[in-house]
Amino acid sequence: MKSSNLIRLESTIKDIAKDGKMALAYSGGVDSSILLAVARGAGIDVLPLTFDISKAREIPQVRNNAKDRCYHCKKLMMSTFRKEAGEKGYEVLCDGTNTDDRKQYRPGLKALEEEGVRSPIAEAGLTKEQLREIGRELGLPVADKPSSPCLLTRFPYYTYVSEDMITAVGKAEDIVKEAGFPACRVRVFKDTSKIEVPLDVVLLIKGESDLLNKVLDVLKPIGVSEVIVDEKGLRSGTMDE
Repeated sequence: MKSSNLIRLESTIKDIAKDGKMALAYSGGVDSSILLAVARGAGIDVLPLTFDISKAREIPQVRNNAKDRCYHCKKLMMSTFRKEAGEKGYEVLCDGTNTDDRKQYRPGLKALEEEGVRSPIAEAGLTKEQLREIGRELGLPVADKPSSPCLLTRFPYYTYVSEDMITAVGKAEDIVKEAGFPACRVRVFKDTSKIEVPLDVVLLIKGESDLLNKVLDVLKPIGVSEVIVDEKGLRSGTMDE
């Protein structure tokens, strides 16, 4: 028997995609992956669209990590998707925004509105955790995948972020994840890097001196000389505090 949340999401999708077709901004993350599975399970013809994020980094506001970088990135992404979807005969374009996203600082939401993008998960009134529950109900492994926001969020606003910096932080987070801390962020503040993990494992990772040294080795080429563990733990919107 289907859960009420799954039924509500299916109903919302069908109401949005009245012609039985929709294009989907697909990242492979939790939201878009579960939305894709639910839509197809509901009999909708879904066209998943992917985007080379490096193209957005050519935009000055994105490259310099401006506070509204997400708007400029999403604007390019969704306008590209809108054109591609139209050329392939898909009038409806959707994304995986949930209700939690709408409660936080998300300048990219303005771009979604301007490009006429629909957000079935949010329109169904579902949170990230409720969506994960739907994913578990459907037996989707991605349901328990940790969230992984854009790596630009690891740097302070108005900091020029090079491809080398992005690559280094990505490698650093991979090292932390492979050491047994799948939910993590490695943030860089000039010459200091702070590792964020859930509060219940903060003390554990603080004792992993070899791990911290490995992270430091990866980050040294981009100017980091110290790696510490953030005792406030893993949280969203650190740079907005």
